[in-house]
Amino acid sequence: MSRIGPAGAYDDVTIVANKVDAVAAVAGSKRPSEHEVAMQVRDVLAAHLSGEYQVHQGKNILYWIEVNTSGKISHDGLDAPRRGQYAFQTDILITKGETPLVVVELKSGSFSTHDVITYSWKAERHKQVYPYLRYGFAVVGVDILGRRFVTHNEGFDFAVALPDTAGIETDLVAIVRRQIASAERIIDLIRSSRIRLRRYEQNIEIDR
Repeated sequence: MSRIGPAGAYDDVTIVANKVDAVAAVAGSKRPSEHEVAMQVRDVLAAHLSGEYQVHQGKNILYWIEVNTSGKISHDGLDAPRRGQYAFQTDILITKGETPLVVVELKSGSFSTHDVITYSWKAERHKQVYPYLRYGFAVVGVDILGRRFVTHNEGFDFAVALPDTAGIETDLVAIVRRQIASAERIIDLIRSSRIRLRRYEQNIEIDR
């Protein structure tokens, strides 16, 4: 079969091949969904963190503990927290045993002022129950976070813009490791029966 017909026209085989290439190009440029990003973050973190840490996707943790008039608390720790019962769902949660250490909330392609306000408020609620918890925000598919994040953030301990999913491994893994170390330092401090501090300092680091 001739691949080029009269007057240089392409034959059916070439036309089909071009259509396949076009479809592949569109598929390749499609932005991953937040669920797909969450799965990739979960898998990459699980592969890079040691076995003593567990990486969960969509796990619920408490934002409120209530003590009633009889002295009974709303959550006794025997059952896993359930969404709608003083618990919010997290995108990514890193735990050590039953202890939550780091949360990463995710967006893909873009984020809004409302996202920052909502997730930041959520972070504050969770940290009222888990004061050692480190809470972060990662946006895949953007180059910068910009003023809206700085203006409206109140509860996040860290945030990162990842231009593509490759940044999950090159940037996010290292950040999460540092946040795990910070959470464990706070836990050690809380558990200490006698606290004597010479210095306590939290640093703000920014890449531009």
